[in-house]
Amino acid sequence: MKKLTIMAVLAFCSITLFAQYDGPTAPDYKLIERNINNSSSNFNYSNLMERYKLGDSTMTVDEQRHLYFGYVFQPSYNPADTSQYNARMATVLNKQYFSDRDYDDVLQFADALLAEDPFNMRALNAKLLVYAQKNNVDAYKKTAQQRNIVQRAIISSGDGMLKSTPYYVIKVSHEYDLLGFLGFKFGGQDKIEKNCDCNSLTLAPNRFGVDKMYFNISPTFDYVKRKGSGKI
Repeated sequence: MKKLTIMAVLAFCSITLFAQYDGPTAPDYKLIERNINNSSSNFNYSNLMERYKLGDSTMTVDEQRHLYFGYVFQPSYNPADTSQYNARMATVLNKQYFSDRDYDDVLQFADALLAEDPFNMRALNAKLLVYAQKNNVDAYKKTAQQRNIVQRAIISSGDGMLKSTPYYVIKVSHEYDLLGFLGFKFGGQDKIEKNCDCNSLTLAPNRFGVDKMYFNISPTFDYVKRKGSGKI
């Protein structure tokens, strides 16, 4: 019953976020690649990325999906999460008190991370923290909308409850970023599942009784096959 409850909650979340969308659906990467390379399409990638950077609140869920999942076809795509700025930003954020210099450093490190991965939710969250403290309403609204775009694209792809209905992500690090948004904490085990392109994360004890969540990371596997072994 508890798992049915969380599935109902996630379904309600999907309905709330995607009034114009038919429901969670796995991305069709071939179709997305074709659409984003069409200069006359609403899904042309350079246009979508420009709208994302502006925090465009009028983007449809389909446009958000083409933006997020279409990034795997861009030359800058790299699923590795080895940036030096992760640790540097975390060091500052772990302080008990923040100075003005600390806020400036967080913004600098967050922007550096977003230059490497424009959908890094940790970096977006860090910027939101700074903008809230500095009462920068316009910057906060734009960044919040950027985060919403990323979250909606991922949530639209599945429910994460089964191997057959995973959330689709383009980087393993995005799995962890999504857990907090869904109200879960990582339970300690990260496992590549057999006979599918899925990775699973165990969850810390929670009121829904959900033990594990599944994520499809096929773009990461494809990248490793093309480039050779590497840390993901």
